[in-house]
Amino acid sequence: MINSLPDLLLRLTISASAAIVLLLLVRRPLRQRIDARLAYQAWLIVPLAMAAAALQPLFAAPVKALVLLPAFGPAGSATEALSAANPGFTGWLLLAWACGALATLSLFCLSHRAFVRSLGTLTERGGLAYAAHTTGGPALLGLWRQKIVVPADFEQRYSAAEQALIIAHEQVHAQRADAAANILLALMQCAFWFNPLVHLAAPRFRFDQELACDALVMRRHPAQRRTYAGAMMKTQAGVSVTPSVCHWQSCHPLKERIMHLQQTSPTPSRRMAGRMLVAALAAVTVFGALAARAESTPGYAVAMTLRVGSDAAPQNVNILTPADFSVRSGAGESVWSGDFSITAAGTDQVFIRSKISQNGKLVSEPGMLTRLGASSAIKIPGAEGKPGLALELTVTPAAQAVPGA
Repeated sequence: MINSLPDLLLRLTISASAAIVLLLLVRRPLRQRIDARLAYQAWLIVPLAMAAAALQPLFAAPVKALVLLPAFGPAGSATEALSAANPGFTGWLLLAWACGALATLSLFCLSHRAFVRSLGTLTERGGLAYAAHTTGGPALLGLWRQKIVVPADFEQRYSAAEQALIIAHEQVHAQRADAAANILLALMQCAFWFNPLVHLAAPRFRFDQELACDALVMRRHPAQRRTYAGAMMKTQAGVSVTPSVCHWQSCHPLKERIMHLQQTSPTPSRRMAGRMLVAALAAVTVFGALAARAESTPGYAVAMTLRVGSDAAPQNVNILTPADFSVRSGAGESVWSGDFSITAAGTDQVFIRSKISQNGKLVSEPGMLTRLGASSAIKIPGAEGKPGLALELTVTPAAQAVPGA
């Protein structure tokens, strides 16, 4: 599992980066020509693309090569063979990734704690949490027990109509679980701290989140656009963005938010066309993430020799496979089978994972790190005087396969 983590991170990084680039190109036209809410919903393309990339081995990998061999001799219970696999550079790479992820997570936690402490002691009154200072809020704080935090001078600074609109704005955040979306975004930034596109997308995601929230509030209160804009002008900017906090106003461009308040609601036909466009973009992105597996997976030629017991004649088989293959032999009470998976571990090495079963019961899961063209062996000693299983294989690139393989 550890050896497959770099490959998984690479697939997720490529798929997420491609989806982010696509969204950076289409988000503004979607906002301006159709609806800000649709532009915010379009960000779902990113996790969809990542899910497709993660599921590549299940849904996009080519069908396993299946090899049927003559019946083996009888064999008894077995013990696992030792695998000579040294993680080497991969281990250091994973260590660096983990350190970066933990450091980024620590920064987010410290930022969130500093924001919460800056609010001072909260005073609950009328369903709202009043900060101890005039610079705290408005914001939606928390993930499970959410609170609408407002500044100490909330009732003096804002008119009754403005207060109602601010509360409505934060309630929309709560109804749509935007705080949970922000937490997932922060975790994504931690896991992919090395990808600048993820950090570039984060403030744009939150800006689209605010615009979508504004659009929904204006749809419910269409006659109060001027009042809503006035409330924005009275709010101090510059609040730091922290996970699980949905700010009424932070570092988002105020002028653009006010300009979007003047945008009229799209017609049903335009909204439907926009949804179809986003669905098409999502389908293309997911299909591309799945199809990339077929192009990126190297092909291998496997020369395998199997022997059951010391007296049995060896059985040879040559296999051409993209990465995974299965071997099965025998009938009746003695059926041996093996599932093998080949993963590239550098320019001239591969890691071979295997699951060897007898009569449908798993008896061993040996793994080997081997060089291309080098011979590797797996031996499973027999028990109670029964013959054991010996397997020797050599993996080479498919382009170097011998004729007839």
